[in-house]
Amino acid sequence: MGYLSREERGYIEVALREGISVSQIALNLGRHRSSIYREIKRNTMKIGTKGNLGAMPYQASSAQNITKMRKKHTGTKTKANKLLVEKILYYLSLKFSPEQIAYGVPNITVCTATIYNWIYNGIVPFDKKHLRRRGKRFRAKNTGKLLKRPDSQWFINHSIEKRPVRVNKRQVFGHWEADSVLSTIRSKSTLATFVERKTRQYVTYKMPDKSAKSMHIAMRQLIDDYPGAVKSITCDRGTEFLNRIYTSIIEKLGVKIYLAHPYSPHERGSNENHNGLLREYFPKGTTFTKISQEDLDLATQAINKRPRKIHCWKSVEHVFKKELKKLRTV
Repeated sequence: MGYLSREERGYIEVALREGISVSQIALNLGRHRSSIYREIKRNTMKIGTKGNLGAMPYQASSAQNITKMRKKHTGTKTKANKLLVEKILYYLSLKFSPEQIAYGVPNITVCTATIYNWIYNGIVPFDKKHLRRRGKRFRAKNTGKLLKRPDSQWFINHSIEKRPVRVNKRQVFGHWEADSVLSTIRSKSTLATFVERKTRQYVTYKMPDKSAKSMHIAMRQLIDDYPGAVKSITCDRGTEFLNRIYTSIIEKLGVKIYLAHPYSPHERGSNENHNGLLREYFPKGTTFTKISQEDLDLATQAINKRPRKIHCWKSVEHVFKKELKKLRTV
């Protein structure tokens, strides 16, 4: 989320003076508590003699000044010096490539990329058109694995804060929470898990990996399995959910996607709880590649058949079927 603003530092100063805990400060600012702890530790002025320093109370103005001073002393220092530049220039004139200079010439203390950068930035006065391939550097082929992070407006439009109050209070049927459950470290196999907020119906699907494409397929499967019963899906901010293309496809089907706040699993509490129930059948360390979809269905059915106090000791399965029946009669 970036550096703290002057206003946020001002709030921290006042809150600490009033005895508010760091965890509560972080919650109020929408920051992780580690960020607040770091801010207080790094930007609180010290007084006293060397070896006998004491910390003053945190002050917003002092913290702002300390941060500015720290920024002035940061930055990279170039390794370029006259002898090194002249040496690189000499071998470039002999038709050596930057890679050949970096690896084949003794006492060259920089890598290929640095030589290219020095040429492009004018540190080494050599015309890039005289390089092999006229200075066009090799670009790695995009395999599609890199995820372009959506802009801030996209997050605002899909924030859980946009979710209607009736949905928050579980008064409306058809609004789900989603998550992914990882297999062992050595296995890519993952589970997509969904919980309907009003009835607590639990649904799981196997995925070959934790990619946005796999999660999109799982969401489509949920929509196909329960037509008309999926109106929204609330998920966290994992990479499998942050794909604008797949999100737009789902929303064209009339299903709204909401994103919980960072570090807020309680906003998807039903899903987190049911994932814990699933671990009773498949403990941590279970390799999901060895588990069939049929095995998963049996486990989730067993969970859904349990009587629940919240439903006056009726099963989730019973309540869910009643809601589905209402949809068909409308």
